[in-house]
Amino acid sequence: MIRAPDSRGAHSDGTTGRNASNARNEAVVRTVCERWPWLTVEEWRGLLTADCDYRNVPIPGDRHVGPDAVHAVISRMQHAWDLTLEVRHLAVNGDAVLTERNEHFVHRAGTKETFDLPVMGTFELRDGKIAAWRDYFELSQMKLR
Repeated sequence: MIRAPDSRGAHSDGTTGRNASNARNEAVVRTVCERWPWLTVEEWRGLLTADCDYRNVPIPGDRHVGPDAVHAVISRMQHAWDLTLEVRHLAVNGDAVLTERNEHFVHRAGTKETFDLPVMGTFELRDGKIAAWRDYFELSQMKLR
């Protein structure tokens, strides 16, 4: 729980407002990075701004705006793939969060090759929600098709 700061600007847990904001932003991004295939549309609405701009940068034209659009494209993955998600590194500086992740895909029907996808992500937060999300990866390693 985040509490209001005292007269010195410190919270009851000893953190400053900036540290509390960093912790909140880290928690939001970590939730997305560790649970994206399984989040409900209602959970996405609690994590993303209404105008959130999500992009898989290596894929031309791959842009999705708003929590409903993000859920529509991302939730499909869980039906065909068993996924293991790992956050290797996460750095927070105010409303900017950078991640290094590994996403492990195993095709449920076994007709497509298993693969690992190393991903770097940039997240920009506004009022405790993700307003922009850009993922960068080597397109040749992505074997969804």
